[in-house]
Amino acid sequence: MRSLLAFCLVLLVASANTTARADVEFMTVEGYGGVPLNVMTSGDPEKPGILFIHGMAQASQAFRLQFESELADNFYLVAFDMRGHGLSGKPWQPDLLVPSQAWAGDVAAVMAVTGLEKPVVVGWSYGGFVLSDYVRHYGIDNLAGVNLVGSLGGLVPRSPFPPSDDVKEIMENSARTRSLDLRENILAAENVAKTFYTDTMTQADKDAQVAMGVMMPAYVRRAMAGRNLDNTDVADQITVPVLLSRGSRDIMMPANDTEVAMEALTDSVFSFYEDTGHLPFFQHPERYNAELSEFANRVMSSD
Repeated sequence: MRSLLAFCLVLLVASANTTARADVEFMTVEGYGGVPLNVMTSGDPEKPGILFIHGMAQASQAFRLQFESELADNFYLVAFDMRGHGLSGKPWQPDLLVPSQAWAGDVAAVMAVTGLEKPVVVGWSYGGFVLSDYVRHYGIDNLAGVNLVGSLGGLVPRSPFPPSDDVKEIMENSARTRSLDLRENILAAENVAKTFYTDTMTQADKDAQVAMGVMMPAYVRRAMAGRNLDNTDVADQITVPVLLSRGSRDIMMPANDTEVAMEALTDSVFSFYEDTGHLPFFQHPERYNAELSEFANRVMSSD
């Protein structure tokens, strides 16, 4: 088997270099415990801010269709690779991967260094749990609003997934991503990436999905398995406006949990994407960007 890892990493770098807007900038921010975090920004820092937090085994590049859009003309956009992901540091110590303080501290550090004040925070998939970590330790005083995409951040009890071949395959691949056998990790990353593919993705986008999956080491995944993802005790602290964005075919998120979340999060609105999977912001970027812009303008103007 040829070196798929090296091949995919080259594709990821090439994709980032050839498609990014001219004003996208990168920096390294020291996160919790000294872990270096790769941060991507675009737009005028004096404009209202939007912070994007990506999902498990992804990276800030997942939001490239937002950074390449008019959102960057009207807002200051910030995204970062979470610890253990993308181009950020990958600690092996459990005390730098398990405690909620570590993930919350990273968000706080990125906000402080980039100068974000009362931004709208987008938490996609696992990023919703990291957003909950931040609220647990820092509260919501420095947040204008929250957009949970394909995620409820553990804020409501999670319903069990109904048995299906898709769910069974996801669980099997999850175990393979934690294997000590790199070949198993690569094959699992390829299989998981297929569940993220959209009909709007180029081959380079699909290759980048695989690459981002492999860039998260198995030892990080094993340590993160010990994380507490129950944030139901934090739900009543989310008093800022919330936009819930969900695809109808999102197999990562039980459908009825959204109704429960809307009852728990009193100031919330729901945006439903028909025939859409786990990446509405990539499958329908124009609609998503417009909804995020409208939401951000509304909550920031009422602040």
